[in-house]
Amino acid sequence: MFLRASAAWTCTGYLLTLISIVFSKFSAALIAVSFAGAGVALGQDPLKAYPNNYKLIFDNADVSVIRVHYGPHEKVGVHDHSKFPTIYVYLNDAGPVRFSHDEKPPFVLTRPAVKAGSFRVSPGRVERHTVENLSDGSSEYLRIELKRIPLHGGLRAYRGAAPATLASGTREEYAGREVSIERIVCDPGAACAAKSSGTPVLLVAFSPIKVAVGSRAPLAKTLQGGEVEWLPKADGVSIAAATRGAAHLLEIKFHRPPM
Repeated sequence: MFLRASAAWTCTGYLLTLISIVFSKFSAALIAVSFAGAGVALGQDPLKAYPNNYKLIFDNADVSVIRVHYGPHEKVGVHDHSKFPTIYVYLNDAGPVRFSHDEKPPFVLTRPAVKAGSFRVSPGRVERHTVENLSDGSSEYLRIELKRIPLHGGLRAYRGAAPATLASGTREEYAGREVSIERIVCDPGAACAAKSSGTPVLLVAFSPIKVAVGSRAPLAKTLQGGEVEWLPKADGVSIAAATRGAAHLLEIKFHRPPM
């Protein structure tokens, strides 16, 4: 009698445990469906969720460069961005873009119209938002995420205006402890020599350019507008226009050598 009762209790306990597991999984699935149906914002990697809008064009231990595209009046769903300090480089004349941040409390920021050749330095912040392009034209820019610089690690917010005219020469437009940004313009048919540096640089082309590295047997490469080139050391670098127009680019210098 006692053995039968024990077996019955064991069987009952097993069934209760099994029912509990099934119920828990069913509840979790039901909750997930309910959240999705209610439109609750769940953060997503924009490179995976919105590949037509965000494309990774360069990545190493120091930087990630993401090419961003918003079509006319296009809307992009909720997604997350890294909290790394970021340099935004604007590739075309574009109208305002609305960013609706899904944070506590939620808020809306509207990026004003921008000019090709301008840039912005951000100390970094955690971002989760949706996007709406408010203009009739597309918006094209680069997100250059600085991986080795901590959040609010010394970068100051800054906006670099696009030049009214392309005057030949090199001009420093942003100077910081971690990075500096120079604008380089070379006249058509002329070559410019980038200043030597023992630390890495990232070249960002606004126009088609030819980049040659080395003096004896230079390694030449052509960049189109919106493309980038990483140079571990900017020594013996020559730049020239790849078309009849002037060569126009930014040179982002990293003052600390890579780890």
